[in-house]
Amino acid sequence: MRCGDAIGEYHSPDDNLQVIVDAVALPTSKSSAQALQVGEDSTPDGGTGFFAKQGLLVRRGRHVELIVPERLTGRFWMVWGRPGSPGARIVVNRCEARDEWIAFPGGYIVRETGCLPVQVRVDGGAAHEVLIGVGEPCPGQRPAPQI
Repeated sequence: MRCGDAIGEYHSPDDNLQVIVDAVALPTSKSSAQALQVGEDSTPDGGTGFFAKQGLLVRRGRHVELIVPERLTGRFWMVWGRPGSPGARIVVNRCEARDEWIAFPGGYIVRETGCLPVQVRVDGGAAHEVLIGVGEPCPGQRPAPQI
């Protein structure tokens, strides 16, 4: 993903986002009271699926990788940027900004809704797995709002 794809900058993430390794903010099962709302959409391979719109916040100057676990490839994609290309791995490479956090548009595409894992790796360190409720709640979350 290109740094020029950013749509805004923020001093700090919202309370419903979990900050992972002090560099990525996502609405995880630990931080968000409810699952993300989805709408029907097509999958990158032309099948039927769902899209959950959710921006991505990355701390300036950090190298970040977001990865769909191998067992879910072909069923779960992430897409951020403008226009964004759906994939199982998204990389943000040390973007600079005036404010501390940089926002990118996008979200998640799934073949089926569920509580899904995303691996987050920062500056080449160990992967940290978080759970995202995409259309269905993770344990402890409420269901997604109905459209």
